[in-house]
Amino acid sequence: MAAMRSRTALGLLGLALLLGGPQRPLAAAEKLDTKRIAELAGRWFAARPKTCFQEWDQALRAKLVKEAEGFGPLPEGSLNAVRDLLWKAVRKHAPNVKEEIDTPYGPATWIQKGAGGPRSGLILGLHGGGEGAGDAGEAAGKWVAPGHMGMYPQGIRLVHDTWNTVHGERFMLTLLEIAKAQHDVDPDRVYAMGFSMGGTGSWFLAGRHPDLLAGAIPAHGVHMADTTEKTVKVKDPAKVLAMEHGILTNVRNLAVYWYTGLEDVNCEPGTYLKGWEMLQVLQKEDAQGYKLLRFKAHEGVAHTFPPGEPGTGMKWILEQRRDSFPTHVVWEYNAAPQPLQIADDKIDRLQKHWFYWVHCQRPVDLMSVNATRQGNEIDVDPAVVYPEDLTLYLNPSMIDVAQDVVVRVKGKEVFRGKPVPDLVSIFESLDARLDRTLVFDRRVKLPE
Repeated sequence: MAAMRSRTALGLLGLALLLGGPQRPLAAAEKLDTKRIAELAGRWFAARPKTCFQEWDQALRAKLVKEAEGFGPLPEGSLNAVRDLLWKAVRKHAPNVKEEIDTPYGPATWIQKGAGGPRSGLILGLHGGGEGAGDAGEAAGKWVAPGHMGMYPQGIRLVHDTWNTVHGERFMLTLLEIAKAQHDVDPDRVYAMGFSMGGTGSWFLAGRHPDLLAGAIPAHGVHMADTTEKTVKVKDPAKVLAMEHGILTNVRNLAVYWYTGLEDVNCEPGTYLKGWEMLQVLQKEDAQGYKLLRFKAHEGVAHTFPPGEPGTGMKWILEQRRDSFPTHVVWEYNAAPQPLQIADDKIDRLQKHWFYWVHCQRPVDLMSVNATRQGNEIDVDPAVVYPEDLTLYLNPSMIDVAQDVVVRVKGKEVFRGKPVPDLVSIFESLDARLDRTLVFDRRVKLPE
């Protein structure tokens, strides 16, 4: 009987090949070449830039990608095994740093608390200040919780809104990568918190990179905005003419707990009040989105923590976990957020290519991507971007791999089929964020 079953299976496989059907029985029977994958992973992550202030050698990266392509399709169900192989290489080649890194602006330092580990979350605590003022010790004394590693960066340049600058953004993202790669923190429990300028910076990080966070507490900060005043220090939301794009809209799937004081004259509450008005409109328009937003404007409170804070907010936000693969993502892009790059900046503004499971090869200012996934059906509504610049990354936790995936762009079907697992998808998605959760083993590139 065993021989008969074997002959029957071979006969069905032959028929499938003859008819041009999928070769999944053959692929499933193959074994992973773990030694070869591990060797490539070692070279890949040894070559990967150690900080977000550095860039890949593109010729070398292209060569590594070509080698990964040479593996062909991966056996179905091998994602976790391959990811674990790659993660060993990530950990081995992670920068071994102790509260200091080199940057084009000179040394960048931070205060670090806690040992990390896979059961530890991460608190990125941002200090307040402004022109010539700001001390990491202020944040390190406030944003602390058991079971969480704390990283408290010292602003590289003490300027207004330093966390939103070219160097501030790259510094924050570097610390997130160090926490995940060197200290192996849980990537689904990463939180940004700060007061005053630190509140402004944590809102910026939350809106620009919500896919990297489980939550944020942007206390007593401001939003970048055009106002009738000379600065964003405005108390009346009616005087806010336009909010900076590419921030508020993006927090659809993120938990944000923030507050301000109506008597605050350092970071006047007008832009926060206006932002809350706008988010409430988004909540009404999107029945399933923007559900984890908690805002309060405190009567009689100036530039200080309201009674019970920051403890009340921290208790709530640290209970939240990242929605790593949301079924609906809204991505609005700002190519040049405030403050703008200045003449003596040593490096350009970082381009963001990944947003949850959506990738854009050439992101452009004011573009938006609205993508919804219902089972194996995905609808994409892009604006101010060519659809062919978009790729959807998937994994078995998101779809039924035995069924066709159907992709529609603005209601028109552009793809129907079973995306095949491949090594390049795993390498590129892990490389993008050094995040052992946000890993994908297949993709659908949208056609022209």
